[in-house]
Amino acid sequence: MMQSLAFLRKMCYNYTQFILMLRQGGLQPMRTVPRVACINDLSGFGRCSLTTALPVLSVMGVQVCPAPTAVLSMHTGFPQYTFLDLTDSLPDYFDSWARLNFDWIYSGFLGSLGQIDIVKRFFRAQKAKNPHCRILLDPVMGDEGRRYSTYTLELCDAMRELVAEADVITPNITEACLLTGSLYCGECLHDAEAVKLAGELMQLGCRAAVITGIVQENCIGNLTYIGGKAQYSAVHRTECLFSGTGDLFASVLCGALARGEQLADAVAIAGRFVSEATQYTLRMNTPAEEGVVFEPLLAGLGGYVK
Repeated sequence: MMQSLAFLRKMCYNYTQFILMLRQGGLQPMRTVPRVACINDLSGFGRCSLTTALPVLSVMGVQVCPAPTAVLSMHTGFPQYTFLDLTDSLPDYFDSWARLNFDWIYSGFLGSLGQIDIVKRFFRAQKAKNPHCRILLDPVMGDEGRRYSTYTLELCDAMRELVAEADVITPNITEACLLTGSLYCGECLHDAEAVKLAGELMQLGCRAAVITGIVQENCIGNLTYIGGKAQYSAVHRTECLFSGTGDLFASVLCGALARGEQLADAVAIAGRFVSEATQYTLRMNTPAEEGVVFEPLLAGLGGYVK
């Protein structure tokens, strides 16, 4: 009996000391896992959208909650695919999330014009009850000067409404031109041209713009524009263009931001990982339409962030 009492006294003493250390800053309580709502399509084949975001965000220590906008048998870069529009299911889907709070909302491919207003209402509902919620919008519309086959001009125009709601947008050059009404003149942009295009994107109402896939000689990079200042980060350019690099970039970027990285640092982290994955894919001789082979590299992704 005496031994039991002594043990209890010791446990109580240790617990009291632990609480005091917490209050005095001697120990930091465990951080909660960041929660991200991921609005994107689900493509059964071809590494992109949710099949990229789910593993990437998870391995980066983020709880990812998918909201599929459409289900495709394979992505739209293939000549034949099936497409199931999930517009009608989204309102009830988001209503069931009404009590949830998200640290970030990451929105990508939208399958129809009607989804713009649904997603916009979800953005506003989350921000109204959680001012700390941030929105990352990847305005998936096209590439290499062309719109994707599922994207109408009306849908591209409506995307500007979501840009105005976003904290960070990640268009490639084609998408930046579609959003701003600028003439597309290729992937090569001088610094002044890229900064001008980023400034025009900011006029649409976003808080920061990251233009991806800017080619300069043997490098490919991303321009970060925030607070009136531009910062360019570049990596070595591979000879082959792979499908899904934009989704991989945005997913890593979202994970880094959710883990507390500053925007410019998060952009650099995402750029380096995409570069590593594309070089690995080249060595594997993987067909470009199958996307970037990132799966074997996931184990090291957590080391990129603090």
